[in-house]
This record gives sequence, C-alpha cells and structure tokens, in this order.
Amino acid sequence: MIIKAVQDVSATPVTEAGARDTTIRWLFNSSDGVPTFAMRYFVVRPGGCTPRHAHPWEHEVFVLHGECTAFCEGETRNVGSNQAIYIQPGAIHSFSNGGTEDLIFLCMIPLQQ
Repeated sequence: MIIKAVQDVSATPVTEAGARDTTIRWLFNSSDGVPTFAMRYFVVRPGGCTPRHAHPWEHEVFVLHGECTAFCEGETRNVGSNQAIYIQPGAIHSFSNGGTEDLIFLCMIPLQQ
C-alpha cells in the first residue's frame, strides 16, 4: 500500500502551449511501482486552462472543487464538483476555469507501455 498527502507531492506548472495558470502533481505513476494507471492532481486558477490537445489514450476526470468548462470535440459543458468526466481516446479536449475559486480535479490515465 502507498499513501501520500497531496501537499507532499511537488506541484509543477503545466507548460504545454495553450496552458495557463495550471499545476499538476503526479500522485501515482510508474516511479511508484504502480502497474496500470497514473493518478494526477490538477489545480487550475481562476482564468486558467489546460491546453487543447488530443492523445491516443482515454482518461477519467473527477472534479473535487470548483467548476470548469469542459471542451471535447467541439462540445462545451459546465461541470461542477463531485462530477466525473470520461474523455475517449483521440478526442480533442481541454478544461478551463471561468469561476472565482480554484478548479481542482483528479485525472487518471493509463501508463504508457
């Protein structure tokens, strides 16, 4: 069993083109010896966003705090805390925070083999 406190994992700015005021913490990944999925903790400040991008793997997102505008393949939806989002492989997507509080979400992705 591995147990971590969020504050004990370093927050790194998301620096991909199109990202703004967003940090990521890799809570679990292959360096922890986990075999299948990575768990990531994102904070998007008010006015911030993740980059619009696509990749060949799925991911699941769970909003812990705040609200976001989720963009996926041309569709835009408002998503609040305690809601989950599934992004299919290959879909162009991003998340933005138009609110006044931090948007905090977990994102799980398969480890790349």
